[in-house]
Amino acid sequence: MPIKHLDNYLVDRKHLQTQPLHFLTDSRLGIDASYYLTQLTETPPSREPLLAATGGLPLALTSRIESDLRTLEKLRIKPVFVFPGLLPNRRWKQQQHQQHELNEAMRDRREAWSKYEAGQEDAATKLFEARSGLQQWDLWRMVLRIFRHRNVEFIVAPYVAWAQLIYLQRHQKAYIHAIYGPTDTLLYPGVDKVITSLDLTSNNNPTFNYVVKRSILNDLGLTEDQFLDVGILLGSDHSQTFPPSMHQEALKQTVDMVKYYKNGHTAVSAFADQPQVKGIQYPDHFARTRCMIKYSLILSSDGVVVPLPIASPSPATHSHSNHHPHHPTAADIPSDLHEIFTHRLPDEIYFYLSRGLLGPQALVWLTSGQIIENPPLDNGEINEYRRFIKEVITEGQTGPRATGLALVSSVAHNFWSKRPVTAHFWFEQSTPQKTILHNSQQTVQLTERVSSWTVPYAIVEEELRMQNSSTIDFALCLGATASEKLAARTRPKNGQTITLDKKDEVVANVIWRFLELRGFLLNSHSHSSLARAMFVAIRTARVNDKFQDSLYLFLELVRAGVMHGHLWSGRAFSGGPSFGTDDEKSCMLLVMRVLSIVPLSFKPQPWSAPLSRELLVFNSFVRSLTRALRTLLEVTSLNMLLRHDARQNREDLLDINLSLPFQSEVNTGFGVLAKVYLDALTHINNRQRVRDPNAEGVKEAKAMALEICEETFPGVKNPKQEVERGFRFWDVLHSEGAVLRELIDQFEAAEAWLAPMRP
Repeated sequence: MPIKHLDNYLVDRKHLQTQPLHFLTDSRLGIDASYYLTQLTETPPSREPLLAATGGLPLALTSRIESDLRTLEKLRIKPVFVFPGLLPNRRWKQQQHQQHELNEAMRDRREAWSKYEAGQEDAATKLFEARSGLQQWDLWRMVLRIFRHRNVEFIVAPYVAWAQLIYLQRHQKAYIHAIYGPTDTLLYPGVDKVITSLDLTSNNNPTFNYVVKRSILNDLGLTEDQFLDVGILLGSDHSQTFPPSMHQEALKQTVDMVKYYKNGHTAVSAFADQPQVKGIQYPDHFARTRCMIKYSLILSSDGVVVPLPIASPSPATHSHSNHHPHHPTAADIPSDLHEIFTHRLPDEIYFYLSRGLLGPQALVWLTSGQIIENPPLDNGEINEYRRFIKEVITEGQTGPRATGLALVSSVAHNFWSKRPVTAHFWFEQSTPQKTILHNSQQTVQLTERVSSWTVPYAIVEEELRMQNSSTIDFALCLGATASEKLAARTRPKNGQTITLDKKDEVVANVIWRFLELRGFLLNSHSHSSLARAMFVAIRTARVNDKFQDSLYLFLELVRAGVMHGHLWSGRAFSGGPSFGTDDEKSCMLLVMRVLSIVPLSFKPQPWSAPLSRELLVFNSFVRSLTRALRTLLEVTSLNMLLRHDARQNREDLLDINLSLPFQSEVNTGFGVLAKVYLDALTHINNRQRVRDPNAEGVKEAKAMALEICEETFPGVKNPKQEVERGFRFWDVLHSEGAVLRELIDQFEAAEAWLAPMRP
């Protein structure tokens, strides 16, 4: 990310140069994907202010990215996006700083809801807009799907993106001709020009701004090495700010300090005994950050992870006196580089990561040795959520996170299977962390057992034909194992070794393995009660309603004991049921929660409808479960390739990823839509719930309630039809055998309450 205080200096000293974008015509532009997405999601007009209140992903982002890509395409500029990969080790003491930031975010969200509930919507929106908690990785599948559709080139770097961009630019084949990224890209020796902003929304004359390092060095009177030191001391995404540099004149004072002491190391040493410096072990941090920049790891065109100065030839020497002439050699590379980045994973893992087979989350957990769980958007104040994220998602030996870690560590070097991983929860700061038992016998046996799923393409193809389907999904995989006779076909024959080849058979076997890992399928490949319930529900649903992921999530939530119509910790949140007795409110709450698992059909514009804190609390369960299951699916595909159960040399790695379930995350929208309809109907019906659908005026009241939905949800495609689709999901769950025994009484009561009010 940008070097602190440098952006203002570049503007004040007029170092930013502007050119028409057509100057880059017929070139290949390397784009730091994280930097680009940050510009879109954190700055107007593309920032969506209510994400912190609705959950889910940005609704208009896809449209904006596609517009940007069309602009580049018109000018014959070929973008090459580089995403950041694993996180380099951070030893600087950030926990207290992070906790302070988390506390501020929670305070702002709490205050935002207070203002919203008091009718101060503008003030609430301002507080919400900076607290979306959006992680770059959350957006990847949405973005990569666009790239796949438009044939846009991308790569995921092994660690930091700017190093990979520099490698691509310096490669003898010149994979890219210019770099668009943050100012900390300039810290690497020999990088002279960086594009810092693109204006792609101007129809008449799109432009770009760039900066030239030589002019900065001349203006500040620094050498390249000194500029590197100043950048580290000022602070950036990878470096904590040097305590003596924390004030308004930070840039000038830091430059003067480095000039006076000749270099950053001497300057830091001079302050080493100051409590603020000593307390965070800044001298060690400075040395490590300097090594991280100078010897940053990249993925070479040979598929090997190596330090950038070894992979990249030295750029031509500049004639000006500020250029540092020494180019590092293999002898200069620190032997303990793994202490600065991470211990080395197999090169195949970095390659699969680079091509989009999986996101970095599980790899970050393993390499860093910790899972850091921050509060959800509702602040995670209820005990039920804390138990869920701790016991169900993270610490359980057959839970999705422990299983996911085992799928990676069991096929890498033995070092990784013994690697301790601890969980850090925001609500247990003072409690000793518990080790996640990814190497326990129960977990390892489970991951080994599912390798029996190597169903050949002939059976997958036959099943597609029998089910009259063209999609590999939960429906196909459950249909193919719905009876003992069918399940027997999928079991391996004695002595038979199958290497999966085609994309469809890889995707099918990943889903089958996933279903057994989660207890939906048994070791005999036949259905458990969960799979039977899901299969019954799928068969009654319309194919075009696309309920499969939602059905699966519903059953997982029921099993975890968090799908019900009761209040959380006995507390009613705003945006819940408005009318009726406690029993009636419980019925409505169950309906709202059930429907909120279904993704709404949105137009590409930010959310502008009512908010529900009650549903945001429930969305935290759905969101954390969706993410954990998605990561589990991805590492299941990685495990399959690393075990050589499938052909490894393949070009369809991203296609495999984009064919798996849980491609997106739901927001609270569908539950809010259901509430608005039911509230409107009750209000129109003299504030009484409809008990007789044939009573006088009821038909007209329902039509009026649907009209109110049309007016209230301008960002939803066909709100009337969506209301009806939502209630069809309820019907599917209520079909015979679909609802698990635990919920039958609640569902029967809610069905009796809901039926007369249906459109």
